[in-house]
Amino acid sequence: RLFTRETGMSLGEWRRRCRLLQAMRLLARGTSVTEVALESGYASTSAFVSAFKALFGITPGQYASKTRGAA
Repeated sequence: RLFTRETGMSLGEWRRRCRLLQAMRLLARGTSVTEVALESGYASTSAFVSAFKALFGITPGQYASKTRGAA
């Protein structure tokens, strides 16, 4: 309860966000979406893409394209 009160989110939600933030770092380095999905603990690429898009509003591929284009 203290964790939820302090962070404003459940432990599961916090963990999911941490995993997806790490995924952003991997994508920015040029790691493939499939590899990032598996390294992030997702059972499938589609589950990863869905979670990523729900949190950030764009697909991992779109994010990767933007970060590579900015380099």
